[in-house]
Amino acid sequence: MGKYFGILALSLLLFSCEDSIVEPISDNYTMELDGRLDTTLEGLYKLKLDSSNNSVQTIHRITGQLLNNGEEPNPPQLVEWESSHSWTVNDTAYVFIRRTINYLGDWVNVDTIYVTGFGGSIVPTINEFSYSGTDGEINTVIAPIDEMVGDTMIVKATFRDLEETIRIILE
Repeated sequence: MGKYFGILALSLLLFSCEDSIVEPISDNYTMELDGRLDTTLEGLYKLKLDSSNNSVQTIHRITGQLLNNGEEPNPPQLVEWESSHSWTVNDTAYVFIRRTINYLGDWVNVDTIYVTGFGGSIVPTINEFSYSGTDGEINTVIAPIDEMVGDTMIVKATFRDLEETIRIILE
């Protein structure tokens, strides 16, 4: 009987304690973008398009930070990206060249295949989604083409009701 009384007393002690009510911290998100380029006096970024390589596009990373109450969001949060520019694929989208090594040890082209049928396809100049990472870092990549020289590209990042934009002069 004493054993049951001890268990009952311990149970009353454990379950009669008051629960403390924890107020949830409200979300207070902030977002900043960095074009990682030199700027003009007006605050526009400047990107020199590289037409020297064999690629149609110039690849550049844009970064920023998304914080919740000054800290890294947990869990990571989805950020949407938009660009003011896109481009259209010509009819021949890709050329595959099959290569092999001949008996002298030299590379030789043995077959060329042209992939067609993509004419008119619209290509965005930006990766459209990313997640916040360590310390709230957010990233995307833009890839304007040479024909856009002289344009000003507008890049917008959106998270919930936050929107941040930067402008990039394509030189």
